Amino acid sequence: MLPQLIARRALHTSRPIFNAQAQPGLETVLRNALKASMKSKDKPAAACLKSILADVTNATKSGANPNEPINDEGVMAVLKKGIFQRTQASESYSPSSSSPHPENYSSLQKEIELLKGFLPESPSTEILQTLIDKIIGNLSNELKASKGVAGKVINGLWEELGDKKGGVDKKLVGKLVQDALKKIQI
Repeated sequence: MLPQLIARRALHTSRPIFNAQAQPGLETVLRNALKASMKSKDKPAAACLKSILADVTNATKSGANPNEPINDEGVMAVLKKGIFQRTQASESYSPSSSSPHPENYSSLQKEIELLKGFLPESPSTEILQTLIDKIIGNLSNELKASKGVAGKVINGLWEELGDKKGGVDKKLVGKLVQDALKKIQI
């Protein structure tokens, strides 16, 4: 009776019971942080982490294969989305807004800082610009004039960054690459 109960239970959870190593690293870190915040009775941090973990579970279940756990890049995307949402919400409560609410603003700022702590360190804008300029400098003149040069530069940047690329804002990289390419075409 007990093995059947465990097998039935495994069908209804987001993670396999018997395969504890199926969870990716970042999701495990978030779950451990939730446990720690609950033990320390830090209700705002626990509520924030529960919300993000619910978003992670939702992203897992709405993915291409709902039975497979989400990878670290997917968890980072959920974290970035959560940070973006909280940033947008905090702007409506900021002291400079039409209806300031200091308590909500400070609460959202604390949540943003908490979530940013789980993202990997990203290189500064200056370092990114230096790497982009170096990559563009190493390209041939024919390649610099081609239409696919931006993609080549971005792919070269991802290779240079390696594991550090997870915390990099892709929109910022695209803008930096386009600005750098405009400078060489003038």
